Amino acid sequence: MKIVDKNLDIALHIQLYQIIKDMIESKELEEGASLMPERELCKLQNISRMTVNKAIVNLVNEGLLERRQGKGTFVSYKKQQYRFQKLKGFTEVMSERGFNINNKILEFEIGAQNKIIRENLGIKSEHELIYKIKRLRIIDNEPFALETVYIPEKMCAGLKEVLKEEDSLYRVFREEYNHKIEKAIQTIEPITLNKESSKLLNRDINSLALKFDRKVYTQDQSILEYTISIFTSDKHQYQIMMTE
Repeated sequence: MKIVDKNLDIALHIQLYQIIKDMIESKELEEGASLMPERELCKLQNISRMTVNKAIVNLVNEGLLERRQGKGTFVSYKKQQYRFQKLKGFTEVMSERGFNINNKILEFEIGAQNKIIRENLGIKSEHELIYKIKRLRIIDNEPFALETVYIPEKMCAGLKEVLKEEDSLYRVFREEYNHKIEKAIQTIEPITLNKESSKLLNRDINSLALKFDRKVYTQDQSILEYTISIFTSDKHQYQIMMTE
């Protein structure tokens, strides 16, 4: 690492910021690499802790570094952007982009479900059957998203025999059940991963993630699907443009 020059007319924290930034851009510090502790940086550069902290804070704010509580400061992964447009399923969108997609079905059950799920599906009867499908979505052998899908049984009778792990649900909706999807309403909020989701997604507990709640409607305004998805956000970002 280069050493700051105290004879220059440039603030020391700006010099250190630029030194570390250059190391990241030149790959001297690679994605995921640990930055030496602030105490060691102070000693190496012969500057104050406050000066080191200011440089690091600027790099964190730019997204070049990230702090992990109890572990230290690391070079951020360059986030890959995924653009979702048109009413297609995750598997179809990612496959079209050339990614190797795998789906692991963790749960597949059928039952009445709770009141909240029934309300989100527009179901009034507490006896009406609903599919619950929990899947782990994997891109290039890395866990990427955790998805729980709820579907009225009457909309897709016999789904368990039709749906395979590698299938896109949207392909199944179209080709197996002749459903024509008109629109989707989706809300997104930031969350932290709990013990179960962090284990399944191979992330630290309390890591940041994005939660997507989505309702899909057919042409007659019936709700075909209510899905809760948790997407990792440390290496990925998402752009959504949804049209008919």
